[in-house]
Amino acid sequence: MEEGMVAMRRGSSLDGAEAAVRYMEDSGLFNAGTGACLTLDGTVELDAAVMVGDKSRGAGVGVCTCTRHPVSLARFVMEKTDHVLVVGKACEILASKAGMKTEHLAPSKASLERFPSLLERYGESHPKNFALARHSEANGNTVGAVALDSEGLPSAAVSTGGMWLKLPGRVGDSAIIGAGVYAARGSGAACATGAGEEIIRNVLSWNACRYLKDLNAMNAARRAIALISRRSGRNTAGVITVDLRGRVGFAYNTAAMGTAWYDHVRDRPVLRT
Repeated sequence: MEEGMVAMRRGSSLDGAEAAVRYMEDSGLFNAGTGACLTLDGTVELDAAVMVGDKSRGAGVGVCTCTRHPVSLARFVMEKTDHVLVVGKACEILASKAGMKTEHLAPSKASLERFPSLLERYGESHPKNFALARHSEANGNTVGAVALDSEGLPSAAVSTGGMWLKLPGRVGDSAIIGAGVYAARGSGAACATGAGEEIIRNVLSWNACRYLKDLNAMNAARRAIALISRRSGRNTAGVITVDLRGRVGFAYNTAAMGTAWYDHVRDRPVLRT
């Protein structure tokens, strides 16, 4: 949180959102970057995306195996290429061009310890492992951030290791503009977490921003989650939002979703678990 605020005060809302997500990618506490979950083959494949509410600019990367900071690679794709989505081996080529440190992503100790029990329990059902995505012991813990800067520009960023025991090559919502993230100067920004396939089918972040045109951040988030609950059932998703007045919102139909934001009135971060 504080890393994001410092970055935004020095730069833009996108700088702030990216910095906040990079910090969480490094922490090892979440299903992103250092702490990412594993595929069915026991490997690490990361997805991420960024979007800034200026001329609908955004981009994502998927099946990224070369850097623990795919969110920064997604920003490079957005700013330095004409592409909106890059996956697989192309990620390493672009990461090198961006001057980013590239490495083979080895699983964390915690993920390796968790992998055998999940594989034994759910491995046979991997072609239809949506049930695992809903299961409490395999919570996603995707990380994301939304921000609004002093120029009134909203931005969003998201990063994840995806779904536990996903098929290698699977790309989830966190790489997809409109699903995992969305931002528009005329409404605000949104970022999603949960069962990626259902978030994609419901273009959850885009819908949240659509609601931001008429509702405050909290009510827009609630409306978006009500929509996905109605269409796809409960225990499917969570979303965070920021509107053009800097108000934050969050809603989820899962057991829990940790959130934090900066309270400008009291000039302090607020954590809600």
